[in-house]
Amino acid sequence: MDKRVTLKLNSGSLITGFPVILQIGNEGAPATVELSGSLPAAPHLHSLYQQWQAAYRSLGQTNRIEANPSGYVTNVSLIGDCDSLSTQLTHRFNQWLQATDFRAVQNKLLERLNPADRIRFILQTDQESVQRLPWHLWEMCDRYPNLEITLSAPAYETPTTIPPRQHDSVRILAVLGHSKGLDIETDKSLLNHLPNTSITFLQEPDRRTLNEHLWHPGGWDILFFAGHSLTQAASHSIQTRPYDATQAACHSGLTGKLYISPTDSITIEQLKNALRKAVARGLKIALFNSCDGLGLAHALADLHISQVLVMRELVPDPVAHAFLKSFIEAFSRGEPIYLAVREAREKLQAIEDMFPCAAWLPTLYQNPAEIPPTWPSLLQPSLPPPSTHPSELSLVGATSPAPRNLSSPDTPKPSYALPAQSLPRRLLVLTFTTALLLLLRQIGFFQRWELQSFDRLLRLRPAEMPDPRLVIITIDETDIQAQNPEDRRGSLSDSALLQVIAQLQESQPRTIGLDIYRDFPAKTDQPDLAAALSNQENLLAVCKSSDIDADSEGIQPPPEVPNHRVGFSDFVKDSDSQVRRQLLTLTPELSSPCVAEYGLATLLALNYLSQEDVPIGISPEGELQIGELTIQPIGPRAGSYSGIDAGGRQILLNYRNLPAPEQIANRITLTEFLQDDISAEALRDRIILIGTIANSSGDSWLTPYGETNGVFLQAHMTSQLISAVLNDRPLLRGFPEWGDILWVAAWAAVGSALLGILRKQQSHALPKLAFSLLVSELALFALCWLLLSKAQLWVPWSSAAIAPIAVVATSLLTHRTSNRFSTHRFPNRINLPS
Repeated sequence: MDKRVTLKLNSGSLITGFPVILQIGNEGAPATVELSGSLPAAPHLHSLYQQWQAAYRSLGQTNRIEANPSGYVTNVSLIGDCDSLSTQLTHRFNQWLQATDFRAVQNKLLERLNPADRIRFILQTDQESVQRLPWHLWEMCDRYPNLEITLSAPAYETPTTIPPRQHDSVRILAVLGHSKGLDIETDKSLLNHLPNTSITFLQEPDRRTLNEHLWHPGGWDILFFAGHSLTQAASHSIQTRPYDATQAACHSGLTGKLYISPTDSITIEQLKNALRKAVARGLKIALFNSCDGLGLAHALADLHISQVLVMRELVPDPVAHAFLKSFIEAFSRGEPIYLAVREAREKLQAIEDMFPCAAWLPTLYQNPAEIPPTWPSLLQPSLPPPSTHPSELSLVGATSPAPRNLSSPDTPKPSYALPAQSLPRRLLVLTFTTALLLLLRQIGFFQRWELQSFDRLLRLRPAEMPDPRLVIITIDETDIQAQNPEDRRGSLSDSALLQVIAQLQESQPRTIGLDIYRDFPAKTDQPDLAAALSNQENLLAVCKSSDIDADSEGIQPPPEVPNHRVGFSDFVKDSDSQVRRQLLTLTPELSSPCVAEYGLATLLALNYLSQEDVPIGISPEGELQIGELTIQPIGPRAGSYSGIDAGGRQILLNYRNLPAPEQIANRITLTEFLQDDISAEALRDRIILIGTIANSSGDSWLTPYGETNGVFLQAHMTSQLISAVLNDRPLLRGFPEWGDILWVAAWAAVGSALLGILRKQQSHALPKLAFSLLVSELALFALCWLLLSKAQLWVPWSSAAIAPIAVVATSLLTHRTSNRFSTHRFPNRINLPS
């Protein structure tokens, strides 16, 4: 039996999580099961996808986005990196889908689906960050050999078509575009082996020729393209860097560009009229055997084409040929298109030793209002689609009562005017609304939104350079396994640590920070290590305080390192588990095995600055003073926080604005360092941080820039203190609490002022009011960004953005007017309190 499953993720994001709707039914019939659930926030998936994409694109294969003479990948290390990241991403992706709030959805699928069924699984979302995830590697797919996950836009409808005519061949328009560095002739040869076809080949056509063929009155069943292509924003700014989920556009914000000849390119938007006519005349399938095709699928979804088959990433030529050959073999023998895609995709696994993740590339984008075509159905006239699920009638064949003709002579046109409004009533509404907003803000109602907007503003600041004063020696799984297992305790063996310390001292670094827990003494056969830990004054170590983590008894420092060279490694997390604050000092519990009063990053910065002859002391107010900088700790309501635990001395963490936290400083792996491949000049006078980035360490933290390891957070914290003193890079700060109150009240007054100004308009006041509110919101966002970027001042955005809208809405809702809305859906006039 043919089944249709729809999983709707029509709102939310990987940053906030998704509400989910599952529908299950037979193909061509209304859904018989509907179930709600949710998926949690998963910003780590965005970070992992970026890393995988960067590794995949660094392979340097000849692909169909641009001519690249480098050919096949021969660097085994690059292939290994790509494979390792793909494994990590797959594992974390499946962990996400095993979330508790999503379990009911999985259980319902297991209950209702049979492995013998042919299952069309439609993922309905406009979030490109979700569409790019490896859904074909969901563990659910292994249970059902006849299931393929396809993509769909949230909005769709049955296209208007001309009554079909029966024909005895499948009509294909094959566009062979710009092919520099590509073997397009193989694509052409594969198409010529299809049975019962009538194929028209256009070799590097100009724009007019392509347009004329799409308008052909006989119509086409399949549009095929081979050549160079890419995804670009609708504003025509080409997407050439790794994908960023926080900036992802919805499907209407992306389009695709086809390079049809060496001198000419064209977007789907520029072919819109011709493609719409081709769809009306029977075009069912668009197959793009070219690179980076999600933008093509997004743009064609607006034309409601039935099936769009693309490659979601850069595709090497041999992969494109192998997929096309397997796909047309399966499809032409009668398999549904989605199962033909699955079969062809799974066959790509055979060449993944040379072309990593080849099976990730094919992506089928479908119009749920259409029954997927088969090869035999393309030879028969199309029939109208069966009735659809009631929930889809808003876009698929739905009808509604005809609206009343507002321009009729006997019907008065709406004026949308605003009446006069007395000053006392305006002040009353303003006071009430502002007080309510401030009360909600006080109890933390807006805190989640404020933190999310703060993160976005941080990332929108001007880009910065890495800190050249720091070098990070990282220890990954490969480095751990390379050490003698009998000598290793934890991530770094005694002999390896001694060698690292000895080599570093030869390079004369300024300070060494050992960000690795070592709560055991050096082995008796390593007296030199014990001496180095005890005597080298520029070597700092870490411990873990039990005062921060109530569930932990703490971790003591290395026994050989004296207390004045030990800092705690603890971080403070916000309610969403992200690190936005730095803990400078704390008062440890007497029973704690960690008695350090200063954080490791604080000690590293103070040690570095003292060697720059910067005076360090305590201000008359009892605060830490470094040179001319007096560090004021934050309170429970700093910035837009609402009653956080501000114990110890905390400041806001002013991350360097880099694409990823790991780019804060030059990185060296432990293996590279021990092989003595690093020049002494690269380490001299630097702060050296040593820490593990292995997954087994569990040292992973969420930040506004994605998931990262603790050693990189220590680097950001060290860098911000040094930069604040030596480079006049200010620390982040917020308004005092009274300043936040005045800020929100001022923006509430903007809404009241707009009402007062526009009440004099005789007509169209409501549209003008809506436009004015939009302008004020844009001005607010720009001002918040300017204050954070130039003055490092964090001011509330979410509560201030709601304030003017809330004032206007309150005025409209509380007005007791004698005029009532008429039976049609537009009011003739909306009166405000007078």
